[in-house]
Amino acid sequence: MRRRTLLLAVALVVAWAPVAGAQSLRGSLASISRMYRQALQEKLPFYETSAGVHNAARKGKLVRLRTTTGVTWERVRWPYVQPETRVFAERLGAQFRAACGQRLVVTSAVRPATRQPANATERSVHPTGMAIDLRKPKGKCLSWLRSTLLELEDAGVIEATEEYGPPHFHVAVFPSSYVRYLATRSQSSATEGR
Repeated sequence: MRRRTLLLAVALVVAWAPVAGAQSLRGSLASISRMYRQALQEKLPFYETSAGVHNAARKGKLVRLRTTTGVTWERVRWPYVQPETRVFAERLGAQFRAACGQRLVVTSAVRPATRQPANATERSVHPTGMAIDLRKPKGKCLSWLRSTLLELEDAGVIEATEEYGPPHFHVAVFPSSYVRYLATRSQSSATEGR
């Protein structure tokens, strides 16, 4: 009887572990691998140098972040991202403004591979422009942001990590998945309006 109970408990923990991992903003090797695999699957280039980033922006492969009523950026050396990442930031910023009455602050966008900070992983997706870092807000706004990022992660359109040194959220937007997600949301809105 004890052995059966122990086996059942182990089976429940093993079955629950992937679900728990999907509902967490904790960084992990699995999370880094998901982001990196997605960048490869999307065939996104990893920009090596500052010149490469600026060249990609001139050609329209990366777009400049815009300050809106819901989102702003501070101390971002290379304020460029994938087009889908900019749409994500602007939509999230508008929702954040509605929920919290303040702007969402982007603190990092594309970073050339040769200009990554010392604590960056070799598999960082910042060189692709699919990732942004968001300043961590306080109080109810922090709870709102955590909850929203978890929902979007659960929908399979982002991978997010809450980091502590310095405090921020690292968010990788999966371009193709995000475009499909937006299409379904606009179809739902159109159907509800009938």
